Amino acid sequence: MPKRPSLKGRGVDIFLGKPEKKEKVKKEENKGKATFYFPQKLISDLDEAWFVLRRIDRKIKKSDIVQAALEISLQGLKEGKEENPLIQYFKKEK
Repeated sequence: MPKRPSLKGRGVDIFLGKPEKKEKVKKEENKGKATFYFPQKLISDLDEAWFVLRRIDRKIKKSDIVQAALEISLQGLKEGKEENPLIQYFKKEK
């Protein structure tokens, strides 16, 4: 025997006929998860940046900051810019 539909939140519609089915709205596209290990100094710097940026927008998360930094760096890399900070960082390490 199938489960009966919930009557919660239907009010008068229970007596007046079939209610319209509400479409489920997809909140956000599925995001992948990844784990990375960073030096403690970098994590402290991320915390400081997070505090500063939260004054601008209280909804900013640390993940948003990391995502923005990656997108900006990788976009410059795709465009082949030699002055890209990502390229300079790895050139200086060698």
